[in-house]
Amino acid sequence: MRRFLFHLFALMLATSLLPHGARAQGLTMQIAPDFAMSNLNRELLDRRSKNPNPNAQAPALADKSALRFETDPDRRAENLRSFVARVQQTDPAGAARLSAILASTDVMGMIASAMNSVGLEASNVADAYTVWWISAYQGSHGVRDTPSRQTYQAVRQQSANILLSTPSLMNASSADKQQLAEAYLVQAALIDSAIAELQSNPAQLDALKSAVAEGAMKSGLDLTLLDLTANGFQLR
Repeated sequence: MRRFLFHLFALMLATSLLPHGARAQGLTMQIAPDFAMSNLNRELLDRRSKNPNPNAQAPALADKSALRFETDPDRRAENLRSFVARVQQTDPAGAARLSAILASTDVMGMIASAMNSVGLEASNVADAYTVWWISAYQGSHGVRDTPSRQTYQAVRQQSANILLSTPSLMNASSADKQQLAEAYLVQAALIDSAIAELQSNPAQLDALKSAVAEGAMKSGLDLTLLDLTANGFQLR
């Protein structure tokens, strides 16, 4: 599996949202739901300001089952419609094409299959955060390297520790967790597809790198402090 390009899905996103040259800010628009952008991001930002170490441990009694959610097909359809509506605000034509793709293809099923190949699950919000974290890091560097299964698993543990220490997530409903996870996954696919599309355009690739780094910073994640290794993220 080449990075987390999600094969056909990423290609379709690229051709839908990058028809006449990419706009980096549009591609990295905040698609996470209000739930994520309020309590969760505020808590992550506060936590990282106190302890930026990606290896910080979760509470000893944390229940890892709280990271999982029951996937509701109706909720998923609503989440994807909400994403299209956000794209509509900046790119009506792209939103129309994306809507057609989502209606004709099981894109989340494709993403789930790609995740399974590295031992991740689409019904686990920490696993979705893992995918987004790695995609954001690589997007901020403009690279398309393929992380190993070991790397994904190491970041999976780091993501679980972070989210298990975040009360708003632990107290969230299954619907909110699904909404957050699917937003992270679609955002990761957008970043990956944009990186692939812009390899031959250094100026726009640089703009994308900056936009991804800025977007991650707004969610409490300073990617400039980190290196991605086989053992997960490490402070520089």
